[in-house]
Amino acid sequence: MTIADELTRLSSVFIDTAPIIYYIEAHPLFGPPTKEIVETLPSRNISAYSSVVTLTEVLPKPIETGNEILAKKFVEYLEHGAHLTLLEITTDIAKEAGTLRGHYADLRALDAIQIATALDIKADAFLTNDKKLKKIKEIRVLVLQDYA
Repeated sequence: MTIADELTRLSSVFIDTAPIIYYIEAHPLFGPPTKEIVETLPSRNISAYSSVVTLTEVLPKPIETGNEILAKKFVEYLEHGAHLTLLEITTDIAKEAGTLRGHYADLRALDAIQIATALDIKADAFLTNDKKLKKIKEIRVLVLQDYA
């Protein structure tokens, strides 16, 4: 089963930072499945979300290397991508992220915020490529590597 097949069983998905990077940069291994995911969203009426934290994570490398075109691609997709909603971080999300970090001692703050945002909107799944996040029990975690 492909990751796109898996997504067809969902009505909503929160997309973590790595899959966004793979899609925009056309990663040799993970670019094709993320492209398939992005193309599956509208045809299966799947709502996709990410948060403003993703902007914080995707912009440093292109800015550091002077790749303004890539930086603009990230911003354009995250702010205006078809079938993707970029979510703000609220106080309730921050509280939930803190609670998650209390339950999962090694959970990084940005990961906790991303997961808390997905929980806040009641996403059916959290799409990432970070196998360490599979320990999260509050939401279904889909890891791209598991489908490669």
